[in-house]
Amino acid sequence: MAIHFEWTKSMSVGENHIDEQHKKLLSQLNKIIDAITIGVKSKETSEAIGFFDEYIKEHFSYEEYYMHEYSYPHVEEHIKKHDEFIKSYVAFLGKLNSGENANDLIMEVETYLGEWWINHIGKEDQKYHYFIDSISKK
Repeated sequence: MAIHFEWTKSMSVGENHIDEQHKKLLSQLNKIIDAITIGVKSKETSEAIGFFDEYIKEHFSYEEYYMHEYSYPHVEEHIKKHDEFIKSYVAFLGKLNSGENANDLIMEVETYLGEWWINHIGKEDQKYHYFIDSISKK
């Protein structure tokens, strides 16, 4: 049985557009896990991958712009984490396209994206949230 991820208020970064993007990501994480379960070559898998291709470009660009706008002092470190995600995503696509076992791919997606969700969105993104919140209250 596949794991599904859920949004909680504690994940909010205090910026509506980014929060909405994160909610869409969460929804798509669940869809891609379900889609791979149906079949690696399924229409649903292709649609979920298409979403990720666009999401990565749009979300990372917007989030990086947002951090620059508020002069977040750790923006370059954060960007490196985005770059690491992109490399992992490209490696995952290679495995997906080479026909790797669906169960192995599901496990990899659940593990990697679960850790990303907890460590990046739950911790790293919260760092800029707290920073921006602290300077906005001055």
